[in-house]
Amino acid sequence: MKRSKISSDKVLIAIFYILLALIALICLFPIVFAFVGSLSTEDEVTRNGFTLFPETISFDTYKYVFQTQGPKLLNAYKTSIIVTDGGTLISVFVTITYAYTITVRDFKFGKFLAFFAYFTMLFNGGMLPWYLVTTKYLGLKDSYLAMILPYAMNVFNMYLIRNFIKGLPYELIESAKIDGAGHFRILWKMILPLSKAGIVTITLFYALQYWNDFYLPLMLINDEKLYSIQYILYKMMANIQFLAANPSSSMAAHVTLPTQTIKMAITCIAIGPIILVYPFVQKHFVKGVTVGALKG
Repeated sequence: MKRSKISSDKVLIAIFYILLALIALICLFPIVFAFVGSLSTEDEVTRNGFTLFPETISFDTYKYVFQTQGPKLLNAYKTSIIVTDGGTLISVFVTITYAYTITVRDFKFGKFLAFFAYFTMLFNGGMLPWYLVTTKYLGLKDSYLAMILPYAMNVFNMYLIRNFIKGLPYELIESAKIDGAGHFRILWKMILPLSKAGIVTITLFYALQYWNDFYLPLMLINDEKLYSIQYILYKMMANIQFLAANPSSSMAAHVTLPTQTIKMAITCIAIGPIILVYPFVQKHFVKGVTVGALKG
């Protein structure tokens, strides 16, 4: 009886591993497909469509991208790195302090701030009032802050880190107060080390949000020196589609434009840094999402 139970458990574990492997393959397939597609030639894609095994491996699409937009791409990478790093630091700081404020019981306006944050998840003023306030009254245009401050705090991330803090024994905070510690010291010395998994999780969420954003540059940035990598790739794709639709233009008449393969190349250029960073934080990310969802 015991032996049959052990064998059935092994079968169940094997099934789970097979399912996880299939899910991993499904998740990896679009990335591999995009990378292989970016190495195909435009003529082959036009004839046969995208395949996992192209007849010819070619870097012509990447050469075209970097030869035509090389300096702009490097500057856009610099802008995206500055915005992502600075914005993530600001957002994590604002989110943690806000979450701590509405969690501490003796803070006078904690309930009001919690309601205020929740209210913004349900209702907003709309795009036009937001744009007028952002540009006319706050002056957030053509600057790094214009791409950072509108995303300073995400309410979902705030409640995620709040669940971490709320799941900690409140007696720790009370005992620290008795010993004379202030709120800043409690937050810095006690809450942050115990909420490391949650902090890593929201850090990754914010970093992805800032890195992938092209909406704020589209709305608030006119200076080409401040274009982000996502926005400049979006503009590049739009320009190529325009040239392909107007073959009478001088450039389109003499150059074969990679209208199909460039979509895959742009995808790889945009997600490359994310793929390199994610393996180093995935352990904390999974733990943070799981524990943060269960607590509270």
